[in-house]
Amino acid sequence: QQAINADPSIPRNAVVSTSGQSLNVRSGPGANFGVTGSLANGTSVQVIGKNTGGDWLQVQAANLTGESWVFAPAIDMNDGVAPVASTFAAPVAAPTVNKTVSTTQPAADQPKAVAAAPATTKPLAITKPTNMNVRGGPGTNYNIVTSLSAGTSLDILALNPAGDWYQVNVPGLSNPAWVLANLTTASGAVDGLARLNGDQLPAAPTAAIAAAVAPANAPPPAGGGSFAFGITANMWQNDKSGTAAQIKDLGFSWVKQQVRWEFVENDPGAVNWSEMDDIINVMNGNGIQVMFSVVTAPQWTRPDKAGTGGPPNDFNLYAGFLGKIAARYCGRLGAIEVWNEENLQREWDGYPLDPASYLNLLRPSYAAIKNSCPSLLVISGAPTPTGNSDVAVDDIAYLRGLYDNGLARYSDGIGVHPSGYAIPPDVTVEDWQQGRYTPPPSHFNHRSFYFRSTMEASRQVMVDYGDTHKRLWPTEFGWGQAISPHAGYEYEAYISEAQQAQYIVTAFRMMQNWGWVGGAFLWNLNYNEGEMSAFRVAGRPAYEALKGLTR
Repeated sequence: QQAINADPSIPRNAVVSTSGQSLNVRSGPGANFGVTGSLANGTSVQVIGKNTGGDWLQVQAANLTGESWVFAPAIDMNDGVAPVASTFAAPVAAPTVNKTVSTTQPAADQPKAVAAAPATTKPLAITKPTNMNVRGGPGTNYNIVTSLSAGTSLDILALNPAGDWYQVNVPGLSNPAWVLANLTTASGAVDGLARLNGDQLPAAPTAAIAAAVAPANAPPPAGGGSFAFGITANMWQNDKSGTAAQIKDLGFSWVKQQVRWEFVENDPGAVNWSEMDDIINVMNGNGIQVMFSVVTAPQWTRPDKAGTGGPPNDFNLYAGFLGKIAARYCGRLGAIEVWNEENLQREWDGYPLDPASYLNLLRPSYAAIKNSCPSLLVISGAPTPTGNSDVAVDDIAYLRGLYDNGLARYSDGIGVHPSGYAIPPDVTVEDWQQGRYTPPPSHFNHRSFYFRSTMEASRQVMVDYGDTHKRLWPTEFGWGQAISPHAGYEYEAYISEAQQAQYIVTAFRMMQNWGWVGGAFLWNLNYNEGEMSAFRVAGRPAYEALKGLTR
């Protein structure tokens, strides 16, 4: 997107004049950019620039921070804006994926700047992902009709009712297709296009209710057990006996350990079981159930791809490794979580963020685990809470896509990561939207920032697909607290240690009472390094508060 900005030293006074009570403020000049705030009708602003088409204005106001853009027709301005040519890099239009990373994973790569599109009178959508899915309708429940490389320009014909999908012309396709707006950079006056609805939209595919049947020669899903208090702990090359003592002191019955496959089988066939053996032996000896969450394929399994942040070239290699784990620890291991946050590019590196791709990993993994140990619970990899961007797919949309591809057939429990950020666990995104809740100044303006909203939205997907006999497994949740947070975790400064304790206790009680939650794993007990330490409860008020939960 190319912009023409006024000289900021000569601002123009203006007033918000909208038919509604407030006006959305966005991070860039277009409805595809993220909402960063709002301005009440009648608010005075200073206009410092406009985009090429003149339909969006860059403004300043007392309650706004950072780059702020509003739809021009909603601004009453008597004098014009004298433009001075300038360009800016388009920000990513999606809630930022700001959260702790598990164990020793590297920090998330920053999205690459998208090349500015040439000024044009015709609205264009320029694709951002390396392999962009193009669908037959405005939603992930529609079939993929083709894929396009990054930087492909498409004529935008119309929008869906919500404005988050573009109807586009794709060379070589006989019918118009659809792309997710937040995975493109828009050029031109998109807001002036028609919004299709009703009979104008393609008929939505009928949601296939995945029957609870198993792969050949494997038992069917078991239903995911009952509610249990769990916690993630750092036991790998760490004090396992001391960790077990703390978990028993809390009264918790489950512990989660992330297993990095690359550390266990660095060479083909040479599996080093020592750490996993010790964890199982110590935890079993203390009456604590263990869940292994298995990630990061060894480099030898993906020689054509950089790093280990994604699955192997042959998904059967991963399934085979899980089958070995199940056979070795059958009767002593409680559950296996099959991968982690696969809707995030750094965790699914080398493959498109497509739910069908993850199901290609889950299906053989389920069969390998169940054929080795029928009683072992298989938990689907939990998506990270996020909206759509060029590095992530919205977790609720992704979960629906998983069910469309048969999730119910290959899981005993449904993994979810309902992060709390700085928002109390019993508050919903609707509470903020309807003025019942005053949020902190960061990480509040999307459903994914609300623990309860993410949990309830995830459960509703299960209900919609008839999978209600199973339970949600929050394999990671929590509230970080830090006086000087790491970059990207600014929300941690807006709660105290006492609030951290209160929020965690309340969340556990809510999940215990809902009746549709299985193992709930707090993040975390004892990580002491980097951004993970802000979520630690050992040695903090939260630890003492948790000791009374199970008694």
